[in-house]
Amino acid sequence: MSETGNIEAIAKLISGDIFKWFKWKSFPLRDTDWDCVNEHHKKKTHPSDVVFYYDDPYSGKCIYFNTDLKSYAKGSISSSSVGKALASLALSAECANVSPSWHEKFIIDDNNFGTVIGLLFIYNHDDEFDKNLSEMIATIDFNRINIAEDVKISVMDPLLIRRLLNTVVDMKKLVVDDILPKNKYTFFYPDLVRARRFGSEWDQPASLEALTAPWLIIKHKKTEENSDGYIIYYHSKGNTVEEFVYLIDAMSHYQMLLSNKSIRVRFTDACPEATINFEKAKLEYLAMWGDDKFRKTRLKSIDAGHITQFATKLSPLEIGMRQDD
Repeated sequence: MSETGNIEAIAKLISGDIFKWFKWKSFPLRDTDWDCVNEHHKKKTHPSDVVFYYDDPYSGKCIYFNTDLKSYAKGSISSSSVGKALASLALSAECANVSPSWHEKFIIDDNNFGTVIGLLFIYNHDDEFDKNLSEMIATIDFNRINIAEDVKISVMDPLLIRRLLNTVVDMKKLVVDDILPKNKYTFFYPDLVRARRFGSEWDQPASLEALTAPWLIIKHKKTEENSDGYIIYYHSKGNTVEEFVYLIDAMSHYQMLLSNKSIRVRFTDACPEATINFEKAKLEYLAMWGDDKFRKTRLKSIDAGHITQFATKLSPLEIGMRQDD
């Protein structure tokens, strides 16, 4: 396998491991071309590195992600490289929604078809990129990319991917520690004012919106040694007491505090003072409610702590050896 092929394989392995734990599914057909049906694209075919999909928790429709997997070293991530990838992805996503060739290869059920979203997955294989990619994207001239009005494009940048990887590693640790049952958990979606969760609450995927939100809530069943409950992966810095008061209020709104289920808050990238600020938020929240012994007991039982940050630097040669096994 060439070095370029090894680097591409990194993104495939990483993306597959991430999305499997978030209950995304993928088609076995990889690295394939399909017919372009838009003459304005001036192309014969478009590529699909991999297509992921899941049923949307609120609409019940199947959402497909025509995914462009990129694996770059720090120096290769630029507004030029990202802009070029977005321009190609915008055309393929527009065409995938209407191309019979794409639908024949990837659509499971025409009646349940929702939409095709273009997903740009940018993995930094030397783990040295530490910038917010949105600032770089803001400098791109989107008039030249010309994304169609009804086409949706999403970008998973190196920082988000690093966070998701750390979350998955922590989930695996909780499985080993018999806190999270490996196959008996779901991602939590409360009923909204104008939308209710579709179907059974169990085995729900972590939607794109959930993965990019300030926190991610897992609801799980009991294990042999631990009770059922909730795990909240909190992604903000935790610099203030007020943000944790808001989090606790959200728990109350979701009726998590009314049950006897365990609640664990896991900080994915918080400041060192986050745990202290969370404890202060408990006291401030209780002061708002007065002498409520039940709430005091429930808040005291909430466990909060930092997850371990893992480096995600992988050698292209090592990945090549894995692929050849």
